[in-house]
Amino acid sequence: MALRLLTLDLDNTLWETDPVIVAAERKTHAWISEHCPQAASFYSLEALREYRNQIAECYPQLRFQVSRLREEVLRRVFMQSGVERERAAALAAEAFQVFYRARSEVTLFEGAAEALQQLAAEYPLIALTNGNADLELIGINTLFRAHFSAEQLGAPKPQPDLFRAALQKADVHAHECIHIGDHQEQDIVAAARLGIKTIWVNLSDAAWAETEVQPDQEITHLSQLPAAVAALAGRMSD
Repeated sequence: MALRLLTLDLDNTLWETDPVIVAAERKTHAWISEHCPQAASFYSLEALREYRNQIAECYPQLRFQVSRLREEVLRRVFMQSGVERERAAALAAEAFQVFYRARSEVTLFEGAAEALQQLAAEYPLIALTNGNADLELIGINTLFRAHFSAEQLGAPKPQPDLFRAALQKADVHAHECIHIGDHQEQDIVAAARLGIKTIWVNLSDAAWAETEVQPDQEITHLSQLPAAVAALAGRMSD
């Protein structure tokens, strides 16, 4: 059966995420310091991170609703610092937008843009993510047919919901799809469980640690991605 769909993880597959999140949190805290100094003095940047972790522990349903979690934490922080309820909600929405825009100021890994452009010319691409990056803000939305997030569907990888949503959107079977991602369990094992072929993006030259499955292809630089897809597509059509 021929290849008809490529699904891709985003964070740490197409760009490095942690430095972007750190910078976005700093920018958000600076905004809070300017617009609500009492909240900034009440919660340092580190304290705000810890508080978010506490809320995620207390409300597991928010753990993978990452946008909602951050905005709810900000709302509570503003209220705790003496801001009335409606104003706190408005400030939280504004502060979250500061974070959200900064969170999408990513730098694509070397070779990523070229690989995406080449692949998008040949196959439909669908993004699958547990995060909340905005493809339009990043500037690559036109390369993707669709974008599904854990927050949108209410279930993160390695649960199958994101993969199934992509297959349904493209009207293809699992054996007609390749998933591309960096995370061994959330991307490679999860996709393989559904019968989806996989390409492991192993930019750090890590050892494969999962025993359940092996990736169908492995790359160590995104410039290798089109060739890996072509090789795997050839095997799929044999």
